[in-house]
Amino acid sequence: MKKVVAFSTLAVLTGLTLAGCGSGKAADQDKPLNVTMPAELQVADPNKATDAYSFYMMRQTTEGLYRLNKNGKVVAGMATKLVKPTADGTKYVFNLRKDAHWSNGDKVTAQDFVTSFRRQVDPKTKAQYANRLAMFKNYDAVQKGTKAPSALGVKADGKYKLEFELSKSDPTFNFELATQLLPVNTKLVAKYGDKYGTNSSRVAANGPYVLKNWNGTKDTWTYAKNNKYYDKQSVRIKKVNVQVVKTPSTALNLFSSGKLQETTASVTGTTVKQVENTPKLKKQMVKTLTSAISLQQFNKDGKVSGNANFRKAAAAALNVKQMTDKVTQDGSQPLKGMVATGNSTDPNTGKDFATAVGNLNQHSDAKAKAYWQKAKKELGGGSQTVNLLISNTDNNKNVAEYVQSQWEKDMPGLKVTITSVPLQQEINKMFKKDFDVAQFGWTGDEPDPTTDLALFQKGNSINFTGWNDKQFNKLMDQANQTTDTKARFKLLKQATKRAAEVRAFNPLYQQAQVSLVSSKVGGLKYSEFSTAAQYRYAYWK
Repeated sequence: MKKVVAFSTLAVLTGLTLAGCGSGKAADQDKPLNVTMPAELQVADPNKATDAYSFYMMRQTTEGLYRLNKNGKVVAGMATKLVKPTADGTKYVFNLRKDAHWSNGDKVTAQDFVTSFRRQVDPKTKAQYANRLAMFKNYDAVQKGTKAPSALGVKADGKYKLEFELSKSDPTFNFELATQLLPVNTKLVAKYGDKYGTNSSRVAANGPYVLKNWNGTKDTWTYAKNNKYYDKQSVRIKKVNVQVVKTPSTALNLFSSGKLQETTASVTGTTVKQVENTPKLKKQMVKTLTSAISLQQFNKDGKVSGNANFRKAAAAALNVKQMTDKVTQDGSQPLKGMVATGNSTDPNTGKDFATAVGNLNQHSDAKAKAYWQKAKKELGGGSQTVNLLISNTDNNKNVAEYVQSQWEKDMPGLKVTITSVPLQQEINKMFKKDFDVAQFGWTGDEPDPTTDLALFQKGNSINFTGWNDKQFNKLMDQANQTTDTKARFKLLKQATKRAAEVRAFNPLYQQAQVSLVSSKVGGLKYSEFSTAAQYRYAYWK
């Protein structure tokens, strides 16, 4: 969902793997681990996934050239070692492990990466997130159809040697290789075509676990230990049962009764307070301020959403501090701008980037009302209606109702309706631009401001707004082309401020994730960019 809609995230559950370090009895490791996911899977095909939760799943089943270890650090995965690029950071040569296999017994080869990357950028694939590979040479030409997918800067030199050529150096490329640039099984892609990854029988795994018992739509599935995985001896728990739980109270009840051992982003709102007020549960709570952000996108073609003064009124009307304190109640923090706090450090000031830019999201009922009066005049007066599109979790519904109340209070004559649908339907509606205002989560998957700012850039497939701001695009292009780090961050600060002026996006808050982890389970660790469970490190105490 270079990032993922949550729609995107990047997440890692880390922990202890060495025998003798808090390990339980061998027989205990045969017990299944029961966990939650807050939304259904979209697809098991890395070339077509756009949502965070499909990538949560692929964190268990699919390994790239690099991976994240138990401490969230980039280490070698399918590659034998971390590679230093040449040619000013644009050329990479990887040697692949010769002991790596897919779960169906096929060898993992360089061609599996070539097939994946070419397939993703091929316009015929219609990958909604093709621009995840925009750093590769000839990406633009391939996407436009003026060059064949074979012209992309990736090629196999034999069975176990892989060569990349980028259009320019990318300071976050190693992180991307560990999280989002994943292989596919070439033989199965040839066999299933567009059906690859649409259910668990049409995909193979080269990671610690194999996806089982998923028919493409159901809200339960299983991760079974992959006995073909090269590092299978480090995988302690043999089976993980997953169920989708969208209601926080349900997640809490299941956990309290011992039917769940870990919840992933399923505890929010007043349920968090219940946990904090129950000593036994509080000891099992893990709260993490993540890199994920919640925001609104405004469709430029909507009668109301396309009006600049309405968008400014909509932003000014929201007291996001009150929203996070009274509605989400999970430790989420108001955003200062488009970029999450903790994302990166501004080399010009030594300060956090978001702090260095300053607070661009100021609540003011008076300004909201003034902007709305201008908007009403421009819209021809009278009453107006705007629809707010959300995915159907309890937290999203609560936030949407808060937005509805604040907008209708500060914008007399405005009626706000709410459309609540499953996440995949919301994603589809956004790609079709079938919305006025869409409210969703976005998980930047790399420690750089562009992980959030690129949402608004021309050509980004996740820019559902239809906006194309020349000034913003120019600043981003200049930032992407310069090799001067300080100059680059100055340009990115200007781009952040420009995005706030246009208000095609309205940043709300930086998401906190509250997880419940059974005291009987060890090896689970979360961080800002690693917020989903990586069960390969889990063990029964």
